[in-house]
Amino acid sequence: MKWIVISSLFMLLSISSFSQANGGNETERLMTLNKQLEGTFQIQIIDSREQPTFPLSTLDEIRAKRDTGTVQYIWLKSNVRILILPKNEIADKNFKRLERVKYISSSEM
Repeated sequence: MKWIVISSLFMLLSISSFSQANGGNETERLMTLNKQLEGTFQIQIIDSREQPTFPLSTLDEIRAKRDTGTVQYIWLKSNVRILILPKNEIADKNFKRLERVKYISSSEM
């Protein structure tokens, strides 16, 4: 009976450790992706001064949605969107990285 309890505890601890290790790997992967994408997208906050936040998992969506020649957008809320620069613009020799956050007026859209 003791052996069953000890085995069960060991199995639960192993599963918990595995989950934490994978979560750490995922966070590390997303932080690396964030550095790679830095300056190629911009969080735009419209008619507000709220603080910008977005889930790190959005970085995968940014990478997937990036087009070759057309600017794309991901809407996070009705007044917050992410502008995604096209690959052609990023590859241009005169490319200048974007500020991470820009507060804009709806009249600028």
